[in-house]
Amino acid sequence: MISDYAERARVPAAAYSASLLTPGDPEAHYALAGLLADEGDSAGALRAYERAATLRPRDYVIRLELGKVKEQVGDAEGAAEAFREAARLAPFYAQPRWQLGNALLRAGRRDEALEEMRGAGASDPALYPNFVQTLWYATGENAQTFAQAARPQTPEQTLTVSRFLIKIGAAGDGVRVLRESGAPITEESKHSLLADLLAAGDYADAYDVWSKGRGAGRGAVTDGGFEEAARTDDEGFGWRFARDSAAFKLSLDADSPRQGARSLRVEFAGNSEPAAPAVSQLVLVEPGARYRLSFSARAKDLVTGGLPFVQVNSASKGGEALAASPDIAPDVAEWRDYAVEFAAPAGVEAIRIDLKRRPCTSSPCPAFGSVWLDSVGLKRL
Repeated sequence: MISDYAERARVPAAAYSASLLTPGDPEAHYALAGLLADEGDSAGALRAYERAATLRPRDYVIRLELGKVKEQVGDAEGAAEAFREAARLAPFYAQPRWQLGNALLRAGRRDEALEEMRGAGASDPALYPNFVQTLWYATGENAQTFAQAARPQTPEQTLTVSRFLIKIGAAGDGVRVLRESGAPITEESKHSLLADLLAAGDYADAYDVWSKGRGAGRGAVTDGGFEEAARTDDEGFGWRFARDSAAFKLSLDADSPRQGARSLRVEFAGNSEPAAPAVSQLVLVEPGARYRLSFSARAKDLVTGGLPFVQVNSASKGGEALAASPDIAPDVAEWRDYAVEFAAPAGVEAIRIDLKRRPCTSSPCPAFGSVWLDSVGLKRL
């Protein structure tokens, strides 16, 4: 009762009294040790933990705490031995091996340490990202050495290693790890990996991840005729439709398309940000090459001070505008063909095609009426 009170009220003196009243009770010594450790009395905590470990030799938790305190008093070897005993007592638990690995790493025994931490990550997947982070520094922040030392054993571990490399700027090594493993990727993991690659500016590898079973290839627009189902969550190289806008509505219209079965219809119904694309698509291009972007458009009852047009931008940070089409005529109900030429700058391997509006001379800048878009294509010149 006194020991329980001591822990709840945080009173070391009461815990000490309990240990005197029941010297053979490991719980009393364990409670005392914890309170002394919290107060910074490492030497006193060490004596209490050692007594508790003697009285309860098969308790791995006591060994863990004993190891931590031994490290605090500078006994690295004793700490490693306590953690190793905890791992022996609880071979399928992650924390003993994790603590042992950290102690060995601090003692300069890198290979032993990484093996223990790898085992801990296998027992508890939540620890594996921590292992990857530790491994990165332990291997001198060298991407190739790190990739060889990681040795992921499961698809989830492989993806963790791959994404880590991509995020620290070694996208090529990260993708190579994934490819060489042949590990299957879930749809959710695929989205995460794609987002990492796009954020890293590795558009070619991002396209490979995204395009399994679809996509038109480098230098071509995907689904230029808007025949596939509309999506607002495509983070890759398909059409990305704007969402959560009350000022316009996007739909796939089967009424009088330019070609195929459908076209894209944009219905404007109020004020919207002219620079915000209603629809856009990332497209892989060859750096330094010239291209011709073509599309067909028509409009009905379109009234606005900021007419819609199609703009080609660099996908790199900064989004440099490379070319812009003529404004879509507001009073032409029949399909009209448009085209614009541009050169992909050196070092730019992806562009973004946007349907947006010109800025108005004054604010707000509303738009009303409908615009249809179809037959979007890209041709290398």
